[in-house]
Amino acid sequence: MFIFEVKIQLLIKTFITMKQLIILTGFILLLIPSTVNAQKKYFDLNFEKTNSDSKNILFWKYQSIGTEFFVDSTSSSNGKNSLYVNLKHTDLSGGVPFYFILPKVYYQGLRTIDISVKIMFRNEKPNAGLWCSIKKDSELLGCASTYKGNVPITVVPIIATAGNPVPVIPYTWTSYNFEIKCNKDPNEVIIGLILVKDRAWFDDVEIKINGKPINNLAFEISADN
Repeated sequence: MFIFEVKIQLLIKTFITMKQLIILTGFILLLIPSTVNAQKKYFDLNFEKTNSDSKNILFWKYQSIGTEFFVDSTSSSNGKNSLYVNLKHTDLSGGVPFYFILPKVYYQGLRTIDISVKIMFRNEKPNAGLWCSIKKDSELLGCASTYKGNVPITVVPIIATAGNPVPVIPYTWTSYNFEIKCNKDPNEVIIGLILVKDRAWFDDVEIKINGKPINNLAFEISADN
């Protein structure tokens, strides 16, 4: 009888321990998403750290294996950081586009989009630029690019700019800007970078819709620190 009671008590203790373990495990699993979100790093279009509260989140895309694409804390035109892009492969004809689709909350009533950026090159001839494409279904409403090298962008094949690149001073920040006008509400606005070869740095991207700057954008990207 005594042995039976001991076994019952052991079973009760084991059950309680297992129940506590299950509750604890469930609690930990609930905390994991919050912990992961807390560890994510978000940046604004000046590539400075920000939070994601009340922000429209962007998702950068690019189409190359072995491409370095991260926020660089060793160089900037203003603030602490810039965006560093480097092509490790030299046989990529036409370069590589990096881009994001602007959230649709900004499309209604869009008639002009003004974009400015600062770019730093390693060589005297520019090898990179910023571009934008505005479409309504299959109709192109407008496009522009700061790069003047007649390079087709694979995401939007019809974008290409002709002309000779204006020489720049290596390792100095150069300002660029353009405006695109459209007479219809678009359903797709793509903004991106093009890197033809080697490497480049980007900073201080500003987007204005109908003359008003957008200040509530953030994106998640790896950082070098």
